[in-house]
Amino acid sequence: MIDLLTFVPAVAAILATPGPTNTLLASSGAQAGFRRSLPLVPAELCGYALAIAGWGLFLEPASAALPWLKPTLRLACAAYLVAVAWGLWSRAGEALSGSGFGTRRVFTATLLNPKALLFAAVIFPEAAFATSAAFLQTISVFAAVIVPIALAWIGFGAALSQPGFFIRPQTVQRGAALVLLTFSASLGAAALG
Repeated sequence: MIDLLTFVPAVAAILATPGPTNTLLASSGAQAGFRRSLPLVPAELCGYALAIAGWGLFLEPASAALPWLKPTLRLACAAYLVAVAWGLWSRAGEALSGSGFGTRRVFTATLLNPKALLFAAVIFPEAAFATSAAFLQTISVFAAVIVPIALAWIGFGAALSQPGFFIRPQTVQRGAALVLLTFSASLGAAALG
């Protein structure tokens, strides 16, 4: 069983901090609007669920035997974030179709998000990876925390694009690209340092 008094605030604090996924959610809210960005929330949840399960069940134990694994994965994540940042910067101000930045991009960015490793290695109790029932219980509480935070990031982005707001969506997208580059640089430095 998880200790809700420590688990929920820790998860909320980590999820609320700016990061690659939150940057994409806010950018989509600014560009595509709140309603059209809603499909990104399940994509984020699925990305985190798979990444946390992968880290908790396989990659963390494997990295003990393969010390090069974590730095290599961090470099791969950093390279992906550079590609996403380039796409945001180069298409800033373009009208987007569908749900803004697409569920696939949010899913992939979340799957590669270094916060998943933090959740698996520190925040999720070890017992969460012992049985499928324990994992489902823990990920359900995680989902209850992630949904309102994701909606808040989308809403924040949508508010930025309102006609009376003094920042243009193009500026938001380019700012988001710079934030992603910063995260990429920190990941790369951690992998090489």
